[in-house]
Amino acid sequence: MSGEKSEATTIGTSRLIEAADGRRYAFADHNCFACGGTNPIGMHLAIELGEGTASTMWLPGENYVGWEEKVHGVLLATLLDEVMAWAPSSFDSWAVTAEISVRYRSPANPGEPLTARGWVTERRRRIYKVRGEVRGSDGRIVAEGHGTFLGASPSLKAELKARYGMPADVPAAGARRE
Repeated sequence: MSGEKSEATTIGTSRLIEAADGRRYAFADHNCFACGGTNPIGMHLAIELGEGTASTMWLPGENYVGWEEKVHGVLLATLLDEVMAWAPSSFDSWAVTAEISVRYRSPANPGEPLTARGWVTERRRRIYKVRGEVRGSDGRIVAEGHGTFLGASPSLKAELKARYGMPADVPAAGARRE
């Protein structure tokens, strides 16, 4: 696995999983502020998943501003964290943030489409090193980061699959079997 991001083909999404035999499973909706659909004040992100990658687009509204009418930095960090946490999905992993570092490069404006991408740069068992970036509509880097993400244990992964309506034998997010 190289340390560079790639333009990956979409293999799944944060809302729909297709098993190798063609069976399709929708994630049960949930209240996650970033990617859930039931949170009334959430970001409602739909994440596209590739081989060790994740990406999304977000259009921040006026309710997401901080100082000087710019998109609040913690929301940019949330956007970055979300794609970075989803990037290990192609390894049949349900990853959570252990550590993240964010560098803000330029402000983002409400109403400006933002694109976020995350990609796995290293994997050791259940530990993933991930990089990510948020870009503005003109291609400039708004924020970039790196972090360490921990994949769920086998027993927790089975519990999560059951909670979200996926059979235990179906790899998460179109994951490849290793």
